[in-house]
Amino acid sequence: MTNRLTGSCECGKITYKCERTPKFTLMCQCRQCQRITGAGHSAQFAVAEEDTVLTGTVQTYTLNADSGNAVISAFCGNCGNPIYKTTSMMPETLFFHAATLDDPKTFDPQMVVFSTSAQPWDYINPSIERK
Repeated sequence: MTNRLTGSCECGKITYKCERTPKFTLMCQCRQCQRITGAGHSAQFAVAEEDTVLTGTVQTYTLNADSGNAVISAFCGNCGNPIYKTTSMMPETLFFHAATLDDPKTFDPQMVVFSTSAQPWDYINPSIERK
């Protein structure tokens, strides 16, 4: 991925810009991500909150993950598009949904997490490391 990332929700009321290369990229197959995206996984990249400029006001939903960590899902209150998540485990990090990138072709997943929750119909390249 590039070191300048920009993206938005579907309606454009929420936008973001990050000037640094992501800390890491991942595909998450937990049940929360499945429900939030309506798919078998969520493609995400992690960036430092301090390196990110966010415009617009997000709505949030908080839940406790199986790990016990609080997870906040931020989405556009107008179009409903999920934008990013945060977790109490890494409070200074924003996990943006890769589909919100202006150029999502640049996304390159480094790992798959929570693969034990994978749906049998959700194919992810088996060469990507599972954690």
